[in-house]
This record gives sequence, structure tokens and C-alpha cells, in this order.
Amino acid sequence: MHPGLFLWKESMVYGIICQMERKNIKIAVGMSGGVDSSVAAKILKDQGYNVVGFMMKLWGEGKKHCKARDPSTYGSRGRENACCDIEGVEDAKRVAQKLGIPFYVVDVREKFKKEIVDYFLKEYKNLRTPNPCVKCNEKIKFGWLLDFAKKTGCDYLATGHYARVASDLSFTNSQFPLNEKMKNDKINGKWKMENGKYHLLKGVDENKDQSYFLYRLNQEQLSKIIFPVGDYSKAEVRAMAKKWKLPVHEKKESQEICFIQEKDYRVFLRRYIPKSYFKPGEIVDSAGNIVGKHEGLINYTIGQRRGIEQDTKYKIQDTRNKQISKSKLQISNKNLNSKFKILNSDKRPLYVVGFDVEKNRLIVGENSEIFRNEMTITDCHFISERLNAEGLKQRDLTIKIRYRHAAVACHPVLDTGSSLDSRFRGNDKKRSGNDKKGSRNDKLVVRFEEKQRAITPGQSAVLYYNDEVLGGGIISE
Repeated sequence: MHPGLFLWKESMVYGIICQMERKNIKIAVGMSGGVDSSVAAKILKDQGYNVVGFMMKLWGEGKKHCKARDPSTYGSRGRENACCDIEGVEDAKRVAQKLGIPFYVVDVREKFKKEIVDYFLKEYKNLRTPNPCVKCNEKIKFGWLLDFAKKTGCDYLATGHYARVASDLSFTNSQFPLNEKMKNDKINGKWKMENGKYHLLKGVDENKDQSYFLYRLNQEQLSKIIFPVGDYSKAEVRAMAKKWKLPVHEKKESQEICFIQEKDYRVFLRRYIPKSYFKPGEIVDSAGNIVGKHEGLINYTIGQRRGIEQDTKYKIQDTRNKQISKSKLQISNKNLNSKFKILNSDKRPLYVVGFDVEKNRLIVGENSEIFRNEMTITDCHFISERLNAEGLKQRDLTIKIRYRHAAVACHPVLDTGSSLDSRFRGNDKKRSGNDKKGSRNDKLVVRFEEKQRAITPGQSAVLYYNDEVLGGGIISE
């Protein structure tokens, strides 16, 4: 052997080839200026991919409604969207500069206003409680932004969501080589991985898992999406950010609805919804007895306790059907105008049970009255074709009826004459908006093994098999 000849090991050659291949893969990272998306970008950059950062400029109210407020509260720009305010833009820009990647801010305000804000307002007008984050993921982040990324020559879109994508196909197989920690043991069992299909899984951090918000993604979208932090806990992500000296490693998280700055969303509703939706009316119990007055049905949601006023001139029907004359009683709400004083000795908790729209009545009852053993979901979307008529008979399915709610055992039943098979075959195509006609082919009746509290129309219900997201829909009743 020539003394100057260097023998390359097979693993070294493979590594160099992989690095060369990765440089040809262009990945767009949706950046918010937060810790999670910044760490996601860093992971991809370190693995040799061609990374470019995008931040979406989303709709915010601006200065329009800030005239009577202290400018220091909202700044010279007025009410900005919390996901892309000036601080977020500057933070994302600093991270991009540190990583040495291009960074662009793209204007999506008009699209966001139409698809998310208007939807939010419409749902409340219909006395439903929407989840704008679910709609934003479907229409904006993994709808508009993914399409935009493709148009700019990107092969994939990555975000800082705590979720995972798995497949038996190359590149996204267990997010390899993005993260070698991932194990699919929790999705083994009666249902094995389907060949050639993509699977949405929970993030490993139970407290931060965001798979609930992503159930409306389809096969085409999942094939182009990467979640680099999905296999890590939040603590690990912060530790990595600190280790890499990213300028946002101590930045706090935003928990509120991004386009609403007030803590009370009803203040926002009053600015954009006609006064007729806030018409006062009677509060009645489930037996029809008048117990007080409300300040507009739109102010209430199923299971709500705060803001329910009980007046002394009405008699309250208790669970033993005895008529009890009460002193003035109110469950206080600082954000609603109070007409009665609170007498602590007479407090009796009541909860919103339903609405009588025709008579403009708010129906209330005791806590036991807001538990139900079944619900109906419509506008269904399913990721996995395994959830056919036979799959619905499985005894180990669980469902989440809201984000911060533990998944509970359930038994979904197809509506009579309904078939999911045709809808499954269409999952690779973009779905249209909500089924306004409430098609029988788009409905599931879900029965719980144990009664669940405050089933809320408008919220998303998401079906799981262990760690895998199967799909879900919107609670209708």
C-alpha cells in the first residue's frame, strides 16, 4: 500500500455521502422567535440540511382599538398578533443570524383574518366554542405556509411542535436521521404500521404534546412535515437552547389566543360582533324555573360557572324538587356588570347546561347535570385508513374532548348508513371547509365508558390508538 494512501472506512464514506445529500435537501422552518422553533432550526442546521427560516406576519388589530388605552400597554404599533409581534420578529432574526440561515417575514394577515379570525367570530355567533389553533394548523401553518415553502423550492416544512411523524418510507421514518431516540413500541399491537403510510404520533413530553391540534393533517401534508423536537421534553429543549447559547433560551411561552390581547375573550367579541348577540335574557334551570338574568348567550359556554346570576325574587329548584326561596345570589365575574351583591352563606354553584336560542334563555343546572355518556362529532377527518367499520369496533380506542383533557376510553359508532371508506381514500387531497349540511357520511356517535363532563360543541374531539392520532372531528352535540 502506498504510504500516502488513506483508507476510508465504509461508515465514513456513508457519512460523507449523507452529508452531501442533506445539503441538497432544503427545509423551511416556521419560526416564531420562541425556544422550540429555534431549537428545531438548530437541529436541522447541525445535521447538514439547507435550512431557511420563515415567520408569518399574522393579523392583529393594530392601533384601531387602542386610542383610549395607555400606549405603553400595546406599544406604538397597537395590538399585534402575539405569534409575530416585533419582539418575536427580532428574536427570530437574531436566532437566524446566529445559525447563519436566511430569514424572511411573509405577510399572511389577510388569509389569517379570513380563515381563522372570521371563523372564530362565526362560531361564537352560533354559540359554539371554537379552537382556532386547530384551524390555524390546518389552513395556515400546514396549509398556506407549506404550499408557500414548496413554491420557494423547499422540500420539507419543519416546526417546533411537540409531535412526531412516523413511516416505513425513507427520510421521515421515525424522523431519521433527525432524531434517533424515537421508538415505535407504543404503536405496535393489534394494529401494525401500514406500508407506505404516514402516521402522526404524540410528542414524548406528555405535558407539551400538541398532536391534538394536528389531527386534521392529511397524508400529503405529513409526507412533507418534520417535527425535530417531538422526541424531546421541554426541559431538554431548553437545555439544548442554553447549551447552544441561543438568544431565546429563557424566553417565556405564550399561552393565550394569539390575536386576542385581553385575558377575557368576550371583550374582543364585543368589538366585532353586533350588540344584538349580547341581548339580556332569563336564566332557567333544567325544569324551566327562572333563577336570574344573563347578559347575552354569547358570553357563556357549556360547563361554565362564572357569571351566572341568581336573583332573590325567583325560586330555585333543587335536585330534590323542593322550592327554595334564596337570598340574592351570584357567582361573580369581574368582567361582567354586577347587579347583585354576593352573600357567601347563600352561594349555590350552577353551571351552564345548554341554550334555548328561540326564547333567549340560558339553561343552568348542578354539576351532575353536565356529565354525559355520549356525543356526536361531525366534519370528521381521519389520517389512518385502518379506522374503518372494523377498526371502530376495537376496545382500546381513546378520545380527547379538549386539549387539557386526558384521553378516555370510548366506542365510536358510525351513523346509520354512513361509510368512512370513501373519505379515507380522499385523505391525500385537500378537504373543503366544514360540511354545512351535516352529511350523515361525516358523523360519528362516540360513547364513553365513563361519563364525561362539559361536552362542548365547537371543540375538537380527537381519537387515539395508544400514541397514534387516528383523526377526529368537531363536537356538534
